[in-house]
Amino acid sequence: MTDPVMTWGFVAAGAFAQGVALMLARRSAARLSAGGRAMGKVARNEEQLVERSKGAPRTFYFPVVEFDTPQGQSVVFRSDTGRGAPTPVGTPLPVVYDPAQPSRAELATFRSLWLFPLLVSLLGLPFLVAGLVSLR
Repeated sequence: MTDPVMTWGFVAAGAFAQGVALMLARRSAARLSAGGRAMGKVARNEEQLVERSKGAPRTFYFPVVEFDTPQGQSVVFRSDTGRGAPTPVGTPLPVVYDPAQPSRAELATFRSLWLFPLLVSLLGLPFLVAGLVSLR
């Protein structure tokens, strides 16, 4: 016999993770469907030091990308996706943006658009499945 509180806790945790993943995926899909696409270039990298519970802090580098809209507006934005090594200045990168708000652009890469929603979904899925199986 399983504990119903634990079972419903697993279902709730898994369902919550799926909801968060869906919201993150919707944001990426909205950027893609807005229709703004351009090729940008890395202007610089911004460093961010991340403290860890064990070991030395780690530095992540977030590319600052500039691109021009078809209307001739020059836009500069910092990607939400950091890396362990800086992206070389001048590197061309695909960009997606909402033409109504081009400053809210993001890199048009799997890592920037889909990796985080996918990981959240995959991490929550075992909780949802375990909870649902326990309900049977």
